Amino acid sequence: MEGVDEKTLVQQLADLPLGEIHFFNELPSTNRTAMEWITQHPLEYSLFVADHQTAGYGRNQRSWFASAGASLSFSLILYPTRQELQALPLFSALAAVAVCTALETCFSTEKAQIKWPNDVLLDEKKCAGILCESRWQGSINEGLVMGIGINIRSAAVPPATDLLFPATCLEDALGVSVDSWKFLHVILEQLLHYRGFFPSSTFLQTWQNRLAFRGQVVTLTSNDGQQQGIMQGVDEQGFLVIKEKSGRLHHFSLGDVSLRPV
Repeated sequence: MEGVDEKTLVQQLADLPLGEIHFFNELPSTNRTAMEWITQHPLEYSLFVADHQTAGYGRNQRSWFASAGASLSFSLILYPTRQELQALPLFSALAAVAVCTALETCFSTEKAQIKWPNDVLLDEKKCAGILCESRWQGSINEGLVMGIGINIRSAAVPPATDLLFPATCLEDALGVSVDSWKFLHVILEQLLHYRGFFPSSTFLQTWQNRLAFRGQVVTLTSNDGQQQGIMQGVDEQGFLVIKEKSGRLHHFSLGDVSLRPV
């Protein structure tokens, strides 16, 4: 992708307070590699980037399609503070806000929205997915890996028959050529910025303001079946709030819940 190598990537990101930077032409999964690396206690914000993931995955080990030269796939190691440990599920929202605001910064677009809890949409089609995973030693959190996959070019979009939700890529949705590495730089800048007041009420409001489908009827699918209601947004814990026809409010925690508009 744009002929980058590890040395070039290190130079392009040199002004950011990152840890180690690792670039791979091909890798099964940046998240899996970063999770293994945590055991070596690398510096915070150590970064793992792959031009091609052969076994990328999302929530519940669902396959994440990431073709060579068309996707931006990376994982970042973070060490949550004591306060942040109380809000571990919200790190996915932190990543989503960073991607969403990076799109606004780079491309002056107002199209970017977040599908609760952590997918980024353009024109109500998924262009980016996020997976955060924690490594534990008993009750001790050894670190968190924040994985982000972004469809840059059309070759990154899976066949429609393989999709659970409509998908697009940045170049098709925005109608512009995208420099993946400049975009990565801005995402990391935004991530560092928003982590400065994460997980405060100010951060939650920033997330809420960018949520897709607010005020619309949505269907939630979980292990308990399906449920419909009007999406209200999120509460102070980041739980999704749905209003039934009766007016009753339901709160859904961040878990294996699939949301889509009716």
